[in-house]
Amino acid sequence: MYNSSIINGLIRALVLVLIACILSACQSVPETVSAAEDAQLKLYKQANESLTAGKTDLAIEQFEQLLKQNPAAKHAYTNLGLLYVSKQDNEQAKQAFLNAIEQDKNDAIAYTHLAVIQRQQGQFQQAKLNYEKAIDADPGYANAYLNLGILLDIYLQDLPQALAQYEKYQQLTANSNKDVEKWLIDIKRRIDKQKDIAK
Repeated sequence: MYNSSIINGLIRALVLVLIACILSACQSVPETVSAAEDAQLKLYKQANESLTAGKTDLAIEQFEQLLKQNPAAKHAYTNLGLLYVSKQDNEQAKQAFLNAIEQDKNDAIAYTHLAVIQRQQGQFQQAKLNYEKAIDADPGYANAYLNLGILLDIYLQDLPQALAQYEKYQQLTANSNKDVEKWLIDIKRRIDKQKDIAK
């Protein structure tokens, strides 16, 4: 027969060895993942700092480097698109926004800025569709309503719908835009004039 104290000692030693193995395995995997994530987060922050500092070319390089490391980096394509817009490179911007939307179907900013480019290129119906997708993706994103209102007002001449979009924009921004306040007065006057002509 074995001595019970020897058996208990062996069991305790075995448990300690198992715990040590489990802990070392748990630490080694997250450290590798965490190091990669930390490097990407650092690069993302650097790119945003470059963007804020007005270093557009450096920010573009950093976002592109980040996307090579992690093609699924959230909002990196959107930021890249905005940088290309600032350089007036609409084709690169358009592709970046399309990539952003492919990655995240709820990226209201990407839809809105893609629609702005489409409006500038005379693709009014496609722009309208993308503004509407932006609003569906984020009903609280005020700029989508403003830009849709401009499209409907100036380009598509749909004054009642433009009025509705401007009003929604003002509601979301607590009537903070004085220009839009003037546009609302003007558009209501134009709608009344159309009604008078129709009589």
